[in-house]
Amino acid sequence: MLDSIQINSLCLSIDNETFVLVVLDSIMLDPVFCNRVKAGITSRTGIHPSHITVACIHTHSAPAYFKLAFEDTHVEPELTADAERRMIESACRAHAHMQPATCTFEKMLVDGLYGNRNVRGGVEDKHCYLIAFQGEDGTPLGAFFNVSAHPTILNGSSTALSADLIGQVRLRLEDALGCQVLCTNGTCGDVSTRFYRKSSGIDELNETADALFDQVMVKKTPVELHTWTPRCGSVSRPTTYDARTDRDWAEMTARIQGDLASPEPQAMSAFLMDRQQRKLEMSPVSLELTSQFYSFGTLIVVTMPGDVCSELGRRIKAAFPHHEVIIIGYANTYCNYLVPNCDYGKYFETFNSRTARGEADAFVQSVIGSIESMIAE
Repeated sequence: MLDSIQINSLCLSIDNETFVLVVLDSIMLDPVFCNRVKAGITSRTGIHPSHITVACIHTHSAPAYFKLAFEDTHVEPELTADAERRMIESACRAHAHMQPATCTFEKMLVDGLYGNRNVRGGVEDKHCYLIAFQGEDGTPLGAFFNVSAHPTILNGSSTALSADLIGQVRLRLEDALGCQVLCTNGTCGDVSTRFYRKSSGIDELNETADALFDQVMVKKTPVELHTWTPRCGSVSRPTTYDARTDRDWAEMTARIQGDLASPEPQAMSAFLMDRQQRKLEMSPVSLELTSQFYSFGTLIVVTMPGDVCSELGRRIKAAFPHHEVIIIGYANTYCNYLVPNCDYGKYFETFNSRTARGEADAFVQSVIGSIESMIAE
């Protein structure tokens, strides 16, 4: 074990409206699991499920809690059951120990370290957010941190349990702030350290974590928030993907087959062809794309159901220029990659997507429209 696999919870009450965020260090979350966690929290606290978010940080070095759609994951059911119990307990403990608090909201823009992994300098969200909570006497009570980057510096050769980049930054923030820090991952579907890292492994992980922590502490800039009675809403969009009739699947498969038949096929082609075959075998695929969103005055928090590509996150934030918008990915379910129409079929993300062209765009537009209606009330 390189660092601890954690469950962290935040319970926040504003104007008698109580909200819970509970986060597991995992690569994904199963929707049935999330609903059970929510039900367990509701039964013990009375908090409505719509006010509860269950999320993960997307580390690729956590235990196998859940079966991934495209991988032959050997799930350990006893670990999954234990995680469910502990997440409920963590959230309920946070609820039971709430106390009056104030908070500071800070944001910062990271330079280098990570970015769009398909096109260097392409669309990417390099903002980080830090919300620190203090008791009435100024004692640090806890903090919330949001970053948009794939935590995949440890490669497939590493067998160490780890929360990877997010976990290592969390350790450094906790030492600096003197309190527990809950971390979330944002729109990192096409964002990683690919163009910035010199290598992979523990040394590279520590070096990147040190550099990210240093930038956060040096660049963090206070932002004044204006809060009033919270509002919340949600959107669900059912989708069906069928590789047997999907034109993009056929075109992408033909492209990979052509490369495999060439004298010097690309290293990834066999892997991508395997993905295409798996998509064909699992078709038709039905998913429920879901988003919960909350308005805390000039702060909007939006949950998204998986690996969200940067362009989609950019649209959500651009729609609300007079608000600070935090996007929490990998929340309440896992739908793999949500790829915008402009990038669909071009890069790795589409091969790992279970939605057809245009579905992610339509879903995001429905999220934006619903938030606009919510804050206009």
